[in-house]
Amino acid sequence: MGYPFDLPAVMPTVGGTGWNIPLEANLTGLRDRLRVHEAAYGVPLEAFDGADDDARLQAAMAYAAAQTRPPAIILGNSAYSFSGGPYPYYPGLRLVGSLGHTEREFTTTGPHTVVTVGGPALFSVPSGGVRSMFMSGIQFRAASGSVHWQTPVTDLSSGPVVQDATWQDCGWVGFSTVMHARHLRVRIDRTYVNNGTDTQFKLGGSDNYYWPTGGFISSTALAASKFYIWFTHMSRTQFGPLYITPERATGIRIDGSYGNLVFTGTKLDSTGRNQSTACQGAAILITGGRGMVFRDCWFFNNAVNPTATGRSPVDRGQVYIRGSASEILFDGCQFAGFAAQTGYTPPGTPAIYAATGVTGVKVVAPVAPAGGTKLLQHQQAGIITRYAADDWTLSVA
Repeated sequence: MGYPFDLPAVMPTVGGTGWNIPLEANLTGLRDRLRVHEAAYGVPLEAFDGADDDARLQAAMAYAAAQTRPPAIILGNSAYSFSGGPYPYYPGLRLVGSLGHTEREFTTTGPHTVVTVGGPALFSVPSGGVRSMFMSGIQFRAASGSVHWQTPVTDLSSGPVVQDATWQDCGWVGFSTVMHARHLRVRIDRTYVNNGTDTQFKLGGSDNYYWPTGGFISSTALAASKFYIWFTHMSRTQFGPLYITPERATGIRIDGSYGNLVFTGTKLDSTGRNQSTACQGAAILITGGRGMVFRDCWFFNNAVNPTATGRSPVDRGQVYIRGSASEILFDGCQFAGFAAQTGYTPPGTPAIYAATGVTGVKVVAPVAPAGGTKLLQHQQAGIITRYAADDWTLSVA
């Protein structure tokens, strides 16, 4: 079989006989070429029969799942609509947009693979868990704020596990939730998440890489009592420079960790938000766990009205640590003031506050540019220790 365009058989002259022989050879060549293309690149959704996009997706997923080496399902530079889910994940599921897409929230500029999702959810995690999945280059948009992208897993202690999966260069717009799941060796990177209506990511697990090269998440629709990202229990995981605009809601909540949960370069920045739209409570709330590290993180215009969260006890500080949390390191984090940009964090709000019951909080070389408040507070002496921070006040309050 010749590549890339020629067919192997010579056709008879006009009026000749034996046309079936070269036709069969050429059709065999086309079949073989399509098989090579499928193995190398995947199968287009449009190659499957169906009355609508849902029927074609069902057929494509059934076909791919039945293969020894499931091919990628390719969505074109087009718009699709799926409302027949949730469709259970299968091992080896790969769903990719047209080549080169790096999806964001926008639909009117640039090339896009746009998927509008209706129904209760698009995907679900099988009861026995799933592994080896990949999705890239697709913008998912919810038909309404009640739609989940993935049916939430409610048991984050012993429920099904998603293992060895990657989501990159994807966008999620307007979903109730994106992923509430247990993760093992999962990677999420270069994503854009916008205008969700509930906690977007609620995760438990270990050995993951979340946003190692960055991404963006924000919403005008989250209540102050909610969280953008909630780790119920997360260990041995790297969390990178995700830009969180924690409009109204808290950016990150952590309830537990065995250790080695490391945040590097993460931004929690409410630039351009006013007293009612900036992060109302703490940008980061830690209620338990040990061995967490925050390195080179950025905080701006958070904790503007902590009582608005309705939480008890009321959040105190841009970072609020309570419960049984222990052995936490803040290294080189910046808590900016308002000399250059307008902000609404009340004067005297500590950068970090640690309540009674917390132990072993170390703060190293903090920075407060643009007139930031150089204040650390703990409920009783000995909870926080500061290093290379002689110009910062550490007080009991």
